[in-house]
This record gives sequence, structure tokens and C-alpha cells, in this order.
Amino acid sequence: MEKGQYSPLDGAIFNIKDFSAHMVARGKVSPLCFARTTDVEHGEVFISSESLTKLFAQKVQQSNSSVSDVKVEIKNDVAHLSGKVHKGMDIPFEIEGPISSDGTVLILHAKKIKAEGIPMKGLLGMVGVHLGSLLGSESVDGVAAKGDTLVFEPAKIAHVRGRISSAQLTSNGLTIIFGAAAAKQQSKAAGD
Repeated sequence: MEKGQYSPLDGAIFNIKDFSAHMVARGKVSPLCFARTTDVEHGEVFISSESLTKLFAQKVQQSNSSVSDVKVEIKNDVAHLSGKVHKGMDIPFEIEGPISSDGTVLILHAKKIKAEGIPMKGLLGMVGVHLGSLLGSESVDGVAAKGDTLVFEPAKIAHVRGRISSAQLTSNGLTIIFGAAAAKQQSKAAGD
């Protein structure tokens, strides 16, 4: 597909370009045989900050997480994740950092962590409290916290899987390049 859109849920739109994928059943028996995973061969996927917010808000809602009011923004080429975590009372939090990939997952390395507006990154390390316990992310399927890093699994979040060549933040959202699309993009750039 040269260009198009894909919506894994109402209100969340993925803009796709130079895209090739197969829809695969998630299981052999009902009901999973009717549900599909998108196996991406290659392509470019752009997800706006608004769509990321809707996607994560739905995932948090479906989980046992104590997180609410999740919002995703991109400012100055850095991802900003904010919301509230309920720990006896609602505590506003903010996490910001760059996004990268190891080829299968997206990784947000938290450069700044604030709770109730107070910088927390140094404090979290000193007392051994990690990001996962702050957010309760162990209960959000597809999001895992390891130290000061959040790991997002597209296969569990949006039922999309494939080799991630790169992840790039733009002022409006996140662009993910899958498979051969990165080589194709580089050869187009070289020919210009």
C-alpha cells in the first residue's frame, strides 16, 4: 500500500506509507481465531500524539493500573508522558526522554521523572524504587518498566509486530520505520 490509514481502536489512527503486511489470526480457536495481528514486512507508520494518548488511555483503562489521565506529547524531540498515579491519593507525574528501539520494542529512557512537580529521578535511584512500581506498569499489558526505562511492545499494545528499523520523534508524533522501508528511504534520499 502506497499510503493509507489503519485504526487499531476508535480515535487512534496510524498513517501508513510504503506499507506491506499480513493479517494473522492470534489463535487457532475461538475467539482468538477471529482476532488479528498485523505482521509488518515493511513500511512507515506515523502515530500522532493524540492517537498515542488514546491508545495508552485505553490500555490503562483495560488494566489494573493505578494510572489515569495519561497524555502523550512530543516537545523538543523528546517524548513527554504525563498523568496521575493513585497511591492513596492522586499524584500527578511526568516522564520525559528520547525514544529508541532494539528492533522489536520501543524504549523510552526517562531523562526526567517528576511526581507532584518534584524531580524524582535521583530519588528513585537512591531508594531503589523503580519507575515500574511508581506507575504500576506491570499491570499494563505491553508496557514494562526496567529501572528508569519504559519498554513498549507494539504487538501487545496495538497487535502490530515486525522488525523496527528506527523510531523517530517529530513535533506531531512518532514515526516508526519497519523492515526494508528504512533501506528504501535511504536509497531515495541518496538518489535525490
